[in-house]
Amino acid sequence: MTLYLVCDISGSMGDDGRPFIVRTAVMTIAQWARLGYGLAQIKLCAWASQATLLSDWNVQQEYPAQLLACKGASNWNALVQMFGDNPGGRILLLSDGFWSRDEARIFKQWKDRLPPDTLRIVRTGPDASPQLKGADVFSTEDLFAALDDWREGGPA
Repeated sequence: MTLYLVCDISGSMGDDGRPFIVRTAVMTIAQWARLGYGLAQIKLCAWASQATLLSDWNVQQEYPAQLLACKGASNWNALVQMFGDNPGGRILLLSDGFWSRDEARIFKQWKDRLPPDTLRIVRTGPDASPQLKGADVFSTEDLFAALDDWREGGPA
């Protein structure tokens, strides 16, 4: 199974230690995979105004320093374009969820087109958007719960 870790690096993620919360979550998941607790190929993605797959990163490496610099606005069209309606794996989005109304609408439409249980969100930061809720939304404290039934590497 491929597990895409999508790191929101938009401007709102630059406050309250959020870049380091995301870094800690990514490195925790990297160790989870490296030690064999999860049968997943981890791919790291950066997302703000553009969505970028960091193809040269792997779980043996440190978190990329450029992902600590948060700026710009989140662009759901960029993320939708990168993954399409069948991403060929699962997506774990680390975000505070502060998106414009138009961006939130694009997100919901895309999420509804994805195969079931493809996307989960980890609410990042002490004041993450209260609009982020549901069975597929987890707090950073519940990171392993977000991964729990994905760890076997079953089909997305």
